[in-house]
Amino acid sequence: MQLSKIKLTLIAAMFCSGVSPSFGQTPAKEQEAKLIAVLQSAAEFNAKADACRELARIGTTDSVPALAAMLADEKLAHMARYGLETVPGPAADEALRNALGKLKGRLLVGVIGSIGVRHDEKAVVALAGLLKDSDAEVMQAAARALGKIGTAAAAKALSAALAGTSGPNQLALCEGLFRCAEALSNKAQTEDQAIAIYDALRKLPQAPHQVLAGAWRGAILARKEGGLALLLEAFRSADPGLVTAAERIAIEMKMKETSKLLAAELGKVAADRQLMLCNVLGKRGDAAALPSLLVLAKAGDKAARVAAIRALTEIGDAGAAAPLIELLKDPDAEVAQAAATGLSGMPGAAVDASVVKMLDAPDPALQLKMLDMARQRRIVTAVPQILKLMDDKNAEVKSAAVRSYAELAGEAELAGLLDKLVKATNAAEISALEKALASICGDAKQAQACVPQLIAALAKASPEAKQALLNTLRVAGGADALKAVRGAVADSNKDVHTAAIRAISEWKTADAAPVLLELAKTSTTPVDKILSLRGYLGMAARKDMAADAKLAICREAAPMIQRNEEKLLLLAALSNLTNAESLNLIVAYLDEPAVKREAVATVMAIAEKRAPNQHVAITRAALEKGVIAAADNPAVVKRAQELLKAMETEK
Repeated sequence: MQLSKIKLTLIAAMFCSGVSPSFGQTPAKEQEAKLIAVLQSAAEFNAKADACRELARIGTTDSVPALAAMLADEKLAHMARYGLETVPGPAADEALRNALGKLKGRLLVGVIGSIGVRHDEKAVVALAGLLKDSDAEVMQAAARALGKIGTAAAAKALSAALAGTSGPNQLALCEGLFRCAEALSNKAQTEDQAIAIYDALRKLPQAPHQVLAGAWRGAILARKEGGLALLLEAFRSADPGLVTAAERIAIEMKMKETSKLLAAELGKVAADRQLMLCNVLGKRGDAAALPSLLVLAKAGDKAARVAAIRALTEIGDAGAAAPLIELLKDPDAEVAQAAATGLSGMPGAAVDASVVKMLDAPDPALQLKMLDMARQRRIVTAVPQILKLMDDKNAEVKSAAVRSYAELAGEAELAGLLDKLVKATNAAEISALEKALASICGDAKQAQACVPQLIAALAKASPEAKQALLNTLRVAGGADALKAVRGAVADSNKDVHTAAIRAISEWKTADAAPVLLELAKTSTTPVDKILSLRGYLGMAARKDMAADAKLAICREAAPMIQRNEEKLLLLAALSNLTNAESLNLIVAYLDEPAVKREAVATVMAIAEKRAPNQHVAITRAALEKGVIAAADNPAVVKRAQELLKAMETEK
């Protein structure tokens, strides 16, 4: 196994110091002795630094003298402290304490920090003396170290030094006191001492905002239930910073009594404080605040009402659902919208049940809102009730019910949906129902299961509804659906007849091609012929159709084409076919001014794709007589000439 860089450095240092290394087999004491020898030798900096790292891991009291001897070394002092900080036993503590009276500046600051890391309670007196040091870095390090030690004696020393300080020194002392208070508050027998520290810091003259906020937080939380009165005092303060701190503290407090206390305060404070309290109560998520929030939501300052509604929805208790539904009717649009937004986002089946229940409300305006809410919340259990409302006497309710039903209905509701559709005559209602049908029957997994029901409904539907059913059969697809739509072409109603032709012309699969060809040949009206022919040519553009099938479609369609629009469709289909017959079909259009440019482009497209020695004669003829003679673009003519030159060696 390859040795680590640290071990290689130490091995070299041990050889230099006369010690024979044997890593992996040497007992811990012997290994420690070798590392100590490195520290006491003339080894280089890296070797000694690595030895300190190893001693931090395995060092005992035996290592302390060697490490302590380096505390005054400007280069190695920090590594010596690193080694000492983890050595068990009082010897390391004593060594660090002894260094306090011998060092100055940064070296002294480092030792003070290590004493704090080791929580040496015996160093409190010495550290307290350093709180008067003229070196600000030393003084502040001592304050932080006393805070880490965190005893009552350390807190007493920090408190005594606090009077008359300011700036960074004051902040360091406060930081130390906060640490002490936190440590003391974790022990039942010293909780009162912690509270005394927080209270003293709360009353500190001209204290920075962060100190005051932290002191109030500590004083409130340390008192537990007894801190509620103090929390109210902070909320009622004229100091905006303290009020903001109280907001954060209230969210943090765990006792349920907190919510009740703050909720009771809602009716006693100004609107700006109501906003803050609503935010806190919402974040706390405690249903105990519901009654007070509901009272505020119903009347008062608009901003506070909206904030109360948001808090109610954030709490998410189903008990707020019915009152929020009532607020949907509020004359203030912003309040009503807040209620709608909140209600739509509240989780739970109980909330859904409240919405469904209100669908039976006698107020049409409320029913409209509930229908919209059922749609937004995707409440599938509301579908039976919505189905009933689709027969409502109120036209708006009926229309809204159709829209909601259309979005919520699934395969299980297909029969009810079709029952409504076959009787419908209103265009908007039919359109909404058609969308619902398309959504259900467009699903590949259930499309064919829908077709028999769609065909059965087609036989008894109104002409308007038949058109929607024909479109849905096109969406569902399949042989039975195609047969039913083909049969509807003979319908005596002109609109149904045209809808059937259009549905077949837009069919999704190639099995409609023979039907379209037949209709293109046999239809007696120009519109039917055009729709059928276009649909038939469209099949030739499908990517899933074989080239020979595409060519057959083009061959069959070509004699029937009269209009330029269909000629362009034919050329587009032929552009992807690289064979002689496709070129023959195109050449006929090279002399027609309306489509000449497209015909030239199609010939060029086929010539470019053509494999060598394939369709040489017809390609050469098309390029010579068609493109070069007919093209009005010099660049196209030049490219045609290049293609002809390249074909000179072909047979």
